[in-house]
Amino acid sequence: MTRKKTYAFQEIEQYHEYLEIKHLRSKNLIVSGVFLIMFILTISYMFITNYPITTIIPLSIGMIGLLVINFILSAYGDESNSYLRVNKYMSTLGMFTMVSAMIIIFRSPSLIPLLFVAYCVCAIYQDIKVIIISNIYFVAAILVIVTTFPELLVSINVSNGTNFSIVFFSMLFLIMLSVSAYIITKEKSFFYNQISNSKEIEYRNIDLLLKLKYKSGKDDKNYMNHYHNANELLKKFSELIELPNIFEEKINILIDLENKVSDEEILEKHIDFTMKDLDRFRKLLISNNAKLNRIAVKMSNTRESKVKKREIFSATHFKSFNKPSESYETKIIAFVIFYVALKKGFIGIDKLSDKDIYNTITNTDYFYYIDSKIMRIYQENSDVFDAIISDAFSKGGKK
Repeated sequence: MTRKKTYAFQEIEQYHEYLEIKHLRSKNLIVSGVFLIMFILTISYMFITNYPITTIIPLSIGMIGLLVINFILSAYGDESNSYLRVNKYMSTLGMFTMVSAMIIIFRSPSLIPLLFVAYCVCAIYQDIKVIIISNIYFVAAILVIVTTFPELLVSINVSNGTNFSIVFFSMLFLIMLSVSAYIITKEKSFFYNQISNSKEIEYRNIDLLLKLKYKSGKDDKNYMNHYHNANELLKKFSELIELPNIFEEKINILIDLENKVSDEEILEKHIDFTMKDLDRFRKLLISNNAKLNRIAVKMSNTRESKVKKREIFSATHFKSFNKPSESYETKIIAFVIFYVALKKGFIGIDKLSDKDIYNTITNTDYFYYIDSKIMRIYQENSDVFDAIISDAFSKGGKK
């Protein structure tokens, strides 16, 4: 039985998981911070209102215990990502447990909305499993309150109301929150997939460039000389500052890795290094298939283009001439280059007529990929664009 193909490229799933884990750390920190604020406010209120110490201590121990668990799991998250996932579910269960305990301890209907607050805080994780856990715990808490502590609802229940109405409206609010959280989660997944897809396409394009460079005979076949030149430079530098050359052995390891020497042989010759060190050295290789070479190719093609953080989750970051961080001059230049490309034609695609260009830009998805102000200028002055380009081509440009 073949596995269902979820993504266009198999690697996208790995990038998606990487993004999930990367942002999960900050989400755990936010949830823990909110819980810490709740803990401080709750304990302060109990001291001010002279609650018995026998009530304050158990609640304090529970809240401090949850915070300690969050801290420990977050610390171990540097070793394994599974601890961060466990922390996510522990925080969800702990948040609802503490809120339920507060409602029972204070016996106040004004604290029931804290269940909604806990639900919203846990929704920060933007995870379907967390939503399911929150829904189950929320329903269970409401049912326990209605059946076991009906006196809590007396002050908020109208004269003609029933406990059923309380449950009904609670479920209605729960459904609204669940739908909202589900939509946000799906949107997050969409943007993660877009970013992952862009990343994989970028890697494949870089690999294609490297393959073409190799087949055309323009690749650097003497990259081993770079290691020897670096070794000579570091040797002279060490002599200049009158210190031993600590880099020579490391460069020799890089040369052995480039020559495909087995890890066991390298570690036998260099006993002060471990397998973890070899993995770190592999990131410094410069041969065609090395990561550093891919980064160099990307830098050579990226030049001065910058992507700000606010663009990462923006739909305009993908297939668009309308990036928020770009100036209008840059957007105009990008549009003009695109217009000229349509006018002159691409490799394998014939040039378009003025009418076809206008229809392509204004009546297709390209309309939404271009800044609205620039698009309005073009729509109102399309004949001027055509005249300028035609005049430029006739004076020396190729038609």
